[in-house]
Amino acid sequence: MEIHELARENRSIRRFRQEISISERDLLRFIDSARLAPCGANLQLLRFTPVTEKKHCSRIFPALKWAGYLEDWNGPEEGERPPAYIIIHAPIAGRRHIPVDSGIAAAYIALAARESGYGSCMIMSFDENLIEEAAGTPQGYHPFLIIALGMPGEKIVLEKADGSIRYYRDAKDRHHVPKLALQEIIVPVKD
Repeated sequence: MEIHELARENRSIRRFRQEISISERDLLRFIDSARLAPCGANLQLLRFTPVTEKKHCSRIFPALKWAGYLEDWNGPEEGERPPAYIIIHAPIAGRRHIPVDSGIAAAYIALAARESGYGSCMIMSFDENLIEEAAGTPQGYHPFLIIALGMPGEKIVLEKADGSIRYYRDAKDRHHVPKLALQEIIVPVKD
């Protein structure tokens, strides 16, 4: 699959088919894609925790906050929850490029997962203490970003943004994601 098609298909999935697991081997392959990604000064400061066991996933889930625009939704129900996670840890004494490095690594993971037929959701809104209790953290690091992974369990509809970029669910429970047109995000060179 070409990168443009992967980008089109790679949406933030918030409801999964929980009964379909992902192997740790697959998670390690996704992490290996992130390992190969470029990073600031090639310092390779990020660390990754793959999580596939149900008992660990059930401890991580309550620490996560889902879909801020969907104010009346508290996240996926039992049966729709992610069967796997990858926790990205960043050094406590971070450098200014850590957020960029984390974003690049997360994008590589998400694209590798999509290429394998899985969906993902990058989550930065979580209870850091609960994540540390549930999964542990390397010495000198803190959890920076969590990627929920699994087989998509919802339909995502991309549409042209028409005054609002807020995602929403329709009466058929399809998740709609408004996107600005290409010409709306292009800034021409100043003469």
